[in-house]
Amino acid sequence: MRGTLMLSWILIICLSQVAVQSQYYSKSRPYRPRPPKVTNLHFFMHEHTGVTAVVVAQANITSNNSSVPFATLVAVNDPLRTGPEPDSEVIGNVQGISLLAGSNASSTQYIEFGFNTGKFNGSSLSVFSRGEPGLAVVGGRGRFMMAKGIALFNPILINTTNVIIEFNFTVIHH
Repeated sequence: MRGTLMLSWILIICLSQVAVQSQYYSKSRPYRPRPPKVTNLHFFMHEHTGVTAVVVAQANITSNNSSVPFATLVAVNDPLRTGPEPDSEVIGNVQGISLLAGSNASSTQYIEFGFNTGKFNGSSLSVFSRGEPGLAVVGGRGRFMMAKGIALFNPILINTTNVIIEFNFTVIHH
């Protein structure tokens, strides 16, 4: 018993000396964040149903006669273009998932708008939001690090095979 007590005291003294003698904390520079930037973006998403937007899962509900039924999970990989024309320049793509969870065909979306040309090449904006009236920008990569903001959208064309949506992003980033 006496040996155990002595060993315990020796360990306590050694550990206290290690904490006192160590250089765990170091002096650092004060944090000076870069000033935030505000960027406005305008582009168009072109979706082709069954090609760039595919139903991944759908609930087995027989009472819903909507063209886009409740509880449908859709994976998207749509091109971003500079204009509403099908032959306008491609500047990136939209990838993600959309869950149709509202009774009026509203959706909850996690999508990423990636850019592969121009000033924002290699950058992306992450959106995680319900679809009305705008989408919440919750992050980004590349030039859009620590992004936050809003993406307002305006459907230009919606039919059984094609969807064209105009996006206006206002993003605050560092």
